[in-house]
Amino acid sequence: MKAMKATTFEISQFGRRLGTRLEGAAARCTLLAALDDLPPDGQLVLSLRGIDVLSGSFADEAIGKICQLLSSGIHGDRTLVVASPSADLVEDLSDKLAQRKLALLCRVGGTKGTWRVLGSLARPLVDTLELLNERGSATTKELAETLAILPNACHNRVRRLVRLRLVREEKIDVAAPNTQYRFHAIVE
Repeated sequence: MKAMKATTFEISQFGRRLGTRLEGAAARCTLLAALDDLPPDGQLVLSLRGIDVLSGSFADEAIGKICQLLSSGIHGDRTLVVASPSADLVEDLSDKLAQRKLALLCRVGGTKGTWRVLGSLARPLVDTLELLNERGSATTKELAETLAILPNACHNRVRRLVRLRLVREEKIDVAAPNTQYRFHAIVE
């Protein structure tokens, strides 16, 4: 699978203290336009550098609703991740994503920071996602063997991660009766 094109979007262009749903709705329009400008398999990195406050209202309206759209498949294979200088800054966003039963990957602490899941993701899904992020790519069979679970259970986990746009899938074999896929991490 070819490397995806990642484009960074600075949220600070909307201000240092982002608080209202009205501000979030305006920002969402701009973010959607940025998503649409990406190639079909592109990634939008939302940078929170320079932000003092990211309220739950703004975050839900601007970011939560975009995650909902991405999980519906409307924007193809495009993905969204967040880069935050601190974990405190994304707490309200994480709460709002959990209310929507969504998840998003966030790098906390700069380019050498750690990746964490914001929102709601069951522990078995987190384990599968972390393993895939560690490996970079794998098939369901490879993941199932490492996780010591049945391939069908692993397939269900990975399908959920694909729907949430937390991993990418690539067809590698179209042999009857089952198409084979390789799954790829969306983070480095």
